[in-house]
Amino acid sequence: MEDSQKKQGFFYGWVIVLAGTLIMAAVMGIIYNCFSQFIKPVCEELGFSRRAMSMNQTIVSLVQVLIAFGWGWILKNVNIKRLMLLISVVGPVGFFCYSFCSKIWMFYGISVLMSCTLTLLSVLPFSYIISNWFVEKRGLATGICFMGSGLGGMILNPMLGVWLQSYGWRMSFRILAVIMGVVAIPCVLLVKIRPGEKGLKALGADRVSGSSESDEDGITLAEAKKMPKFWILACCSMGVNMGLSSLVQTLSPHLTDNSYSVTFAAAMVSVSMGAMALGKILLGQLFDMLGTRRATKFSLTCAFLGLMGMLFCKVTPLLGLIVLGIGFGCAFGTVGNPIVVQNVFGKRDFAAIMGLYTAFCNIGSAIAPTANGAVFDFFGSYRPAYVVLAAVVAVSFICFSVYLPKGDKKASKAK
Repeated sequence: MEDSQKKQGFFYGWVIVLAGTLIMAAVMGIIYNCFSQFIKPVCEELGFSRRAMSMNQTIVSLVQVLIAFGWGWILKNVNIKRLMLLISVVGPVGFFCYSFCSKIWMFYGISVLMSCTLTLLSVLPFSYIISNWFVEKRGLATGICFMGSGLGGMILNPMLGVWLQSYGWRMSFRILAVIMGVVAIPCVLLVKIRPGEKGLKALGADRVSGSSESDEDGITLAEAKKMPKFWILACCSMGVNMGLSSLVQTLSPHLTDNSYSVTFAAAMVSVSMGAMALGKILLGQLFDMLGTRRATKFSLTCAFLGLMGMLFCKVTPLLGLIVLGIGFGCAFGTVGNPIVVQNVFGKRDFAAIMGLYTAFCNIGSAIAPTANGAVFDFFGSYRPAYVVLAAVVAVSFICFSVYLPKGDKKASKAK
């Protein structure tokens, strides 16, 4: 079967990647990257404080943490394809129900469901699925798949701005819900969890050291928990995620706080989302070309420069550093982490280890909005937060440099 596939010049794994890209755009792009536009109109009409409405994003991150902790159990005990199909139907219905909310607790309840939708249709399942389908070109496949979130944000945010002005926030929720369902449901139907379901092998499995990459390579979750390396890398990723989330979440208000117009800030957000989408593809290729260690160091350097750009944003030419930071830095959160986990700890218990590792990353995302808000309330500026976060990224750079294997372009064989 694999030989005939090669002769046809087609590998079904790329269908999986395309389906994942579209799902990321329609699910993560909407739930994570578009929701902030609803905060102001909803608060103005229903009288909520912005802090109360912003709590929806914190709820999404916190529930993601809980699901990530149980991801290993879910994979072992639940049919993932059926679960994804169920969520692809229930998720859009839930998002549609946002349009009927009149109390803040209603928003909070739906946000719990949205977090389940986001978690069970995006990074966790596709990190696992792509690791099954690709040995070669895994970084490229991961990058293309996960670029969807930035692509969705880049395309849908300008359209959402028009819909909010023309139809109001309630109808805008309904339009996005329909888009989510129309895209997600057929794409999930195309997904196959393992190549064996199509009578195939993972791409490049027979060309790595002359034999297939074994699911038994690597260590168990219990063994990983006993390793200081695991906890150090997980904590570093949590800190890096705080910095990356802060870049995206505070970009628009920070620019307007520093005398840039609302229109210019919105344009910067759109450009940065486009850079993030492109950055995920390019970073994935860099992981394939340079290896995990060098690509990680490059991405964290970009994240650090992005935070420097935020600190010195009044110097207009340095705004390019922000775009660089969001483009290649934020790409690390989705593209880099799965590759790091698999190359360092192997495939044997990849799903369970990735779940726990992702939980730490999501804790960083959950802390960031509240921490940044508290810093702004106390200092009247986000700058002190950027200083601390830049230091965290610098320390993480050192830790990753120490603990990631050198010359690891082929490290996935020696887990």
